[in-house]
Amino acid sequence: MIAAQLIPKIQMVAPGTRLRRALDAIVMAEFGALIVFLDDIKAQENILQGGFYIGASFSPEKLYELAKMDGAIILDESVSRILAANVQLAPDPSLPTDETGMRHRAAERAARQTGKFVLTVSRRRRVITLYHRHHKHQINEISYLLTRLDQTIRMVERYKALLDRKAGQLEADEFLDQVHLVQVTELIRDGLMILRLLDEVAPYVVECGDEGRLPAMRLGSVSDEVMEMVELLAKDYGHPEDGRHVGAERIMALTDDDRENLSRIARRLGWPTAAAADLEDVAVSARGYRLLAREAKIPMAAAEQVVARFKHITGLRRADADALMSVEGIGEKRAQSILAGLLRVRQRSGFQ
Repeated sequence: MIAAQLIPKIQMVAPGTRLRRALDAIVMAEFGALIVFLDDIKAQENILQGGFYIGASFSPEKLYELAKMDGAIILDESVSRILAANVQLAPDPSLPTDETGMRHRAAERAARQTGKFVLTVSRRRRVITLYHRHHKHQINEISYLLTRLDQTIRMVERYKALLDRKAGQLEADEFLDQVHLVQVTELIRDGLMILRLLDEVAPYVVECGDEGRLPAMRLGSVSDEVMEMVELLAKDYGHPEDGRHVGAERIMALTDDDRENLSRIARRLGWPTAAAADLEDVAVSARGYRLLAREAKIPMAAAEQVVARFKHITGLRRADADALMSVEGIGEKRAQSILAGLLRVRQRSGFQ
């Protein structure tokens, strides 16, 4: 998995950027390059030897021409100026590196020693490699990235369809007041699995740059919907003593291993269960946040007032327009939206 610290660096070299345009030209010409990003050359002068200082504004064409020389090129960290060229890098040779080529060994050690961003272009393999502190990432071919993203999108959308079916079954059970905590925790677990998959693929969307706009929109839509579901499930089914104060952040704070543990999810919801088997015996009732937010499109502040008045969906579905309008923040239009939402859920669940 790509380190989070590398994401801004990957953005700097994504397709569509001026820096990437220069790098692609260098790759095509088989020049090779070693580029160091520094704002203060004097602070690192102990590892910089020789070369000549330029101080010129950056352009892809200038960088391409300077790459014809063997030494390192120094750019400022905003990629707005070319500070120096044909510089010999002399980082601490005792620093560890797994690289074999001289250019790549110097790059990895310089990144470790300075904590700065360094990249290389391999002359023979025609590969761009990024180094930042102790992290390393090799830039992938755009065709490979788009294929991987397409496969991930298909997988995520398939998982999302299964999640929606489970949510539909939970919705039906809510109307019968026959929900058990195991159903809620399983649904949250499945949602967290999708979010983790989206987190893992997010750096590759960034790496696609302009080419990744459509995949980013599709994956972003799924992420927003699943995140909203997890948040509303937490508010709907938090332990009565926690009530409305259980938020998605408490669930999202779970480690990757804990996200697959139903008992630990339940405990984050405030339920003191000892084992997963216990969840099947705990009957719970939805407060109605999901219905109010997703079906009736009621703002959360008004939804809080409705829940405070009717407590659970069981009480809400018995309310008429007058009862709803007696709640602060609920006028005739919102009351009708709630009643229409209740009717849609009833019809979807097969109830008359």
